[in-house]
Amino acid sequence: MSEWRRVVGMTTAFALVVGLYFVVPVTAAPQRTDVVRLLLSALMLLVLTAVVVWQIRAQLAHPERRIDALLLALVVGVLGFSLAFYVLEQRDPGQVAELGTRVDALYFTMSTLLTVGYGDVHAVGQTARVLVLIQMVYNVVVIAGAAGLITRRMREAAASRVERREERREVRRETRRESRGQDLGRPEHRRTP
Repeated sequence: MSEWRRVVGMTTAFALVVGLYFVVPVTAAPQRTDVVRLLLSALMLLVLTAVVVWQIRAQLAHPERRIDALLLALVVGVLGFSLAFYVLEQRDPGQVAELGTRVDALYFTMSTLLTVGYGDVHAVGQTARVLVLIQMVYNVVVIAGAAGLITRRMREAAASRVERREERREVRRETRRESRGQDLGRPEHRRTP
């Protein structure tokens, strides 16, 4: 696949995931199916964690693979936690102080992930604090591992580009020497004593 198609594909996937985050319907009133939804959410978190771990292992086993799926899985994980905080606040107001919109939920999730913690939006209720603890463990175990792998892959790609650039420079130098007739290896340019 060409590079521009890959970029367009990933941009489209990211846009769809973020768009889905902002349009998925959320009701404020608790329903009988909340326990089922909670269990499904836990299952989805486990599956997402398994996918990220699988992607990390695949990247370690085959370093030439693209990291696109890993990046997308990480974005889905962050948006999943963000949506969980939003739903929690809609269903049980007061669990997370100053969280009123999905943007607030995303802001809170990212400030927790990045350990910034401005304090303007923060967990107040016990349920919210448990969810924050789960996110912290997820951040340390899954996201930090994936971020380390992504960083390593970026360093390797940069080193590879430098190496290719040096090889091209050396080829150009050799070509210039040959075109100037400075190649002492050819018989017609050998000096006679």
